[in-house]
Amino acid sequence: MASRTSPRERLLDATITSLRRHGVQGTGIAELLSSSGTARQSIYQHFPGGKAELVAAATRRAGDFMARRDGASGPHAHLDRRVDWWVGQLERHDFALGCPVAAAAIAGSEFPEVVEAAAEVFDTWTRSYAGLLVEAGAEPEPATALARFQISAIEGAILTARALRTVEPLEDLRTHLHRLVDDLLPH
Repeated sequence: MASRTSPRERLLDATITSLRRHGVQGTGIAELLSSSGTARQSIYQHFPGGKAELVAAATRRAGDFMARRDGASGPHAHLDRRVDWWVGQLERHDFALGCPVAAAAIAGSEFPEVVEAAAEVFDTWTRSYAGLLVEAGAEPEPATALARFQISAIEGAILTARALRTVEPLEDLRTHLHRLVDDLLPH
C-alpha cells in the first residue's frame, strides 16, 4: 500500500521525532532516511541545504502544529490545552520525548538557521498567547512578558518532568500560571 504522505512530509515528521528524542546533534541523516522510508536523493531534492535546512523546516512545522492545535480560545483554555498535551505526551512516551523546538534552540553555532527557526517559533507562540491575554483585557506589555514567561516555564517544566519522570512540574506550572493570568486580567 502506498504512503499517503510525500517524501518531504515523511522526512519532516521523522526529523521532528528524532529531535524530540535525540536533539539536533543526535539526529542523523541515515536514521531519518530509514525511519521516513525515503531515498537519500529526497533530502537533497527537498532540502538542498542538507541537514540544517531540514531541521529548520521541521522546527517550523512542529511550531505550526502546536499553534494550530492550541487554537484561539481564552488564555486559561490555551494554557490547559498546552499542559494537557505535554502531560499526555510525556506519559504516553515514557518521558522519552521532549520539545523539538527546544532542541532546535540549543543547536549551537554550527546550526544558526536552526536556532533562528526556533526563535521564530517562540516569537510566534509569544505573540499568539499575548494576543489572547490582550483580548481578555490585559495590557499589551505585561501580556507579552507573561506570554514569554509561559513559554519559558513550559519548556523548563518539560525538561524537569523528563528528568524526574513525573508530570508534577507541569501540574505545578499549570496552577501557578493560572494564578498569574488571573492577576494580570481585570477583575
